[in-house]
Amino acid sequence: MAAVNLDELEHAALVVDDGAKALVARATGMIHLLNDDYMDEEAPVPADAGSDAGHDYVVVPAASTLGIGDPLVLRFAATHLAGDQAAIRALFDANDTDGYARLLDERGATESWQRFRSEETKAALRRWCDEHGLQATD
Repeated sequence: MAAVNLDELEHAALVVDDGAKALVARATGMIHLLNDDYMDEEAPVPADAGSDAGHDYVVVPAASTLGIGDPLVLRFAATHLAGDQAAIRALFDANDTDGYARLLDERGATESWQRFRSEETKAALRRWCDEHGLQATD
């Protein structure tokens, strides 16, 4: 079973959210980013990674599909900052990540958010790896 680095997988899923495509090689666990803006010279595009990657590669889903990234912020807000959901949606609509960070700080929720984000992200990525016969590594 090929080992996949969870930090690299998270990055790939976030890049896919931005419109790129990413594949994980089943044999090696190497992640291949298929977009000129995100190309990784250490993980060049595989020659056989056409539109149908077949059984040698697994297509990395978008972070939002995995429930990480933006959806994770909203889940955290619903459970930890219920009184601030309207403000958080407004910050989200304005793409104001600094405002979100300030709100977390004002509410004393920064550490809770970081812990929640880390645990939930790793759990979602581990589930995805398990579903595709890959070994998740930190």
